[in-house]
Amino acid sequence: MLLVWSLLSSVAWGQPDWAWGARIATPWDYPEGTVDGWEEGVDRAVADGANVILDWHAVSDHWQALYDPLLSRSLEELARRARYVHTRHPGVRYLVYVAPLEYVTPDVDLDLDGKVDPGAESKSLALQRLDWLQVGIDGRKAAFYGAYPGMPFWVCETCEDVWLTPANPQFRALALEQARRIAATGVDGVWLDVPFLRFEFGEDWQEQWPSFDLFSIRSFEAETGHRVPRPPAGRWPDWGDPAWRAFVRWRYSLISGFLADYRAALRAGNPGTALIVETSVGPDVTATQQGSSTLDLPGVCDVTAHEHDGPWRSAEATYYTWLRFIADLLFWRHTDGGRPAWLLSYVKAGEPDTVDMARLHAAVVLASGFGYYTPGNETMSGVPEAAFRRELFHWLAREGGTYYHPGWRPYANVALVYSQQTLDFLDRGSWAGDFSYHDAFAGMAMMLLESHIPFRVITDRELERLFEYDLAIMPMFSAMSEGQARLIRDYLARGGTVLATGPVSLYDPEGVELSDFRLADVLGVHRWEVEVDRVYVNRYGAGKAVFFWSWDSDWIVTPELDYFWAAEPWPGGRPDARRAESARESFLELFARSGVEPVLTTSAPRGVVLLPYLREGRLSLRAVNFHGVGRGDPVPTPVEVQLTLVLPPRLAVTGERTLEFLGGVEQGTVRGAEVELDFPLQVHTVVELWTAG
Repeated sequence: MLLVWSLLSSVAWGQPDWAWGARIATPWDYPEGTVDGWEEGVDRAVADGANVILDWHAVSDHWQALYDPLLSRSLEELARRARYVHTRHPGVRYLVYVAPLEYVTPDVDLDLDGKVDPGAESKSLALQRLDWLQVGIDGRKAAFYGAYPGMPFWVCETCEDVWLTPANPQFRALALEQARRIAATGVDGVWLDVPFLRFEFGEDWQEQWPSFDLFSIRSFEAETGHRVPRPPAGRWPDWGDPAWRAFVRWRYSLISGFLADYRAALRAGNPGTALIVETSVGPDVTATQQGSSTLDLPGVCDVTAHEHDGPWRSAEATYYTWLRFIADLLFWRHTDGGRPAWLLSYVKAGEPDTVDMARLHAAVVLASGFGYYTPGNETMSGVPEAAFRRELFHWLAREGGTYYHPGWRPYANVALVYSQQTLDFLDRGSWAGDFSYHDAFAGMAMMLLESHIPFRVITDRELERLFEYDLAIMPMFSAMSEGQARLIRDYLARGGTVLATGPVSLYDPEGVELSDFRLADVLGVHRWEVEVDRVYVNRYGAGKAVFFWSWDSDWIVTPELDYFWAAEPWPGGRPDARRAESARESFLELFARSGVEPVLTTSAPRGVVLLPYLREGRLSLRAVNFHGVGRGDPVPTPVEVQLTLVLPPRLAVTGERTLEFLGGVEQGTVRGAEVELDFPLQVHTVVELWTAG
């Protein structure tokens, strides 16, 4: 297995260094009346163990702060605050929030009629800068009012909410100049939120595929040579039209190009200012909808701050909700480019079991390798329970290196392949379309976690990394180029193993159906020969392919899809655990046909998640316990974990320690080519092994 040496030789030492192990708080986390002003809010957060302070000022919220005099006044205050933090609390970092593509303005519609009030025109960004707005496929501008049905909580009833196009040169120049001047104040970083093209918003703005503003249309046509039908673009979306497919791809470049320019503007103001981009996009159709993929962010920002609703209340969180939570986090962490990453997630304050929820939630966040930022309400301030966060932050100040050393990488001999092409051009931005790649990928990740099969996510952009793994699992990797197919053939020819499901390689990279599988020679069957409910095992070169098409002749139904649909790990879901377990057992039969043994074996129950990590001189096993967790019960049932971990080639163990979450350390000694571990697990435990060789 080549994995170990590849990982250790390709560590990306992320910048900025201070972003590793961030413990994030805001000056506004404490109940009104319990702190006296901004300074005391900062002091209390730092005393509670925070090492990163996130803050808001006029540049965060007011579109008028794109201009002087408000911009200069806001920057003066930001500079004062940055000096205060750096002088009073050396080593603590100070960040300011911005959302340059969305501005919310209060008191624009006091009579709640969904229009700008007479006399309030000067407040309205929509009226003052009409050509800055994103435009939907039906020709409407992305301007919303609190009286509209279905508005999110942050759009107050008198508010105007507008979404701006980064293609507008006047707006773009102002936003970048503001960024340069913000960086010059001495802030350590800028937290940039919602870098999205707003696909849906409220009840009346749905499937809009922005932006069809004049500047976006001109840029797209100049860069691609395709023509865009002017809105209302009644014949689009047309997935059979090459111009539409090019537009879907181009929307990603519009957003990533803006972010790259924004970071360059920050560095022009101060080379040490970091760009932190917040995104709620997962391995799902929100990427296609909003023209924003987390896969693009490592090249255009310094830190990704992922947002996940997560298990918010125990009354709404099933066992499968927790499993989906950690599966999503691992996807993000595995594809973040080896840089530090943070998680913004939520645990509802004031519930009888808030502390139990916060404890299990924090265990998942840490085990996945994220910096911690967990408010106790839907806003970005507040805290689930102050004493718990204080305990957690002070414990992390001592033990954070266990999780946040930049060298840590997943230790696995199994790759789980994610295909952005398949997501974009077969799911087509729909949660409920004929194709369900987003469900298949999530279901496969959840089954692997339940089955104690460590894996590493790699993407369809980096298939040359297949050669680092013994087995590549490809759930419904359907949209595939000939170059990608060639890499897969080479991998198999050199002894690799592939486990593929669904219509793998049956479409070109833009989702156009082919007459046969590109990988028919690898799979050992042609499209017109394939049978339902049959497993194909085919030797190819020195390797092997295991292939399962579907259980159903009319619809693609694979084990990972059936599992996910039975688990229903979404809000309000009603899981069918028996059906989910049956689907997982079917997957394990497929896995057994591969002949590949995972790097660990265990008798632990399926609710125990085991995550091995590796870095120079260390091997770590992070265990999280979901056994016994269910709706209304976030307290795991304690278990005794016994497992055997296969060491990488030429490595030997020279020492061991066991760290109990929020507890102390026990030293131990383990030696041998295979490590046998036995430890009690309540919520979360880390076993670290010192290695040499």
